[in-house]
Amino acid sequence: MTKLSAFFEKSKLLSKIKNIKHIEVYLVVLLIVVVLIIWFADFGAETQESTNQSTNTSTVTQYTTDLENRLSATLSQIEGAGSVSVMITLDGSSQLILAYDTESKSNTTDNTTANGTTTKTNNTTANSTPIIINNNGQSTPLVLSEIMPEIKGVVVVCEGANNIRVKLNILEAVEALLGVSGSQIEIFVKG
Repeated sequence: MTKLSAFFEKSKLLSKIKNIKHIEVYLVVLLIVVVLIIWFADFGAETQESTNQSTNTSTVTQYTTDLENRLSATLSQIEGAGSVSVMITLDGSSQLILAYDTESKSNTTDNTTANGTTTKTNNTTANSTPIIINNNGQSTPLVLSEIMPEIKGVVVVCEGANNIRVKLNILEAVEALLGVSGSQIEIFVKG
């Protein structure tokens, strides 16, 4: 009997919904609201991801700028070099080394066959998860170190580059300071 009364109540509800004027407009508005909620939920995730990428990019940019400034200051101290400008290009982006919590489980099983032979089976499983820290309400992985990308090329522009001795000294200094080969270094006269 209750199923029958529930059906009649649903049919009354259905007839009331059909009697609403402009129901199509309400349904379209409801659909738009649902789509916007889903879109903003995805947008928030993309914003967090782009924030992480921009932080990584700004770290590499700052690293490159600091390296260029320090190299310019050092090279300008070489006798005859004069005013020095340096540009360094890197190959790729930095790599973060994260801290992991590793849990290992080991299980040894002895199997005896009908003829009396015993075999041991060792099963070891390891599960690693990154260690997450909470900093001002944001959960971030614990970073042990950051490996900066390799240097792809170096361009040095200086006033004294027209002197072959100065040019050779600058080349050797850049090779020694950055650990790059001479084929990755170009030296030009400042105009």
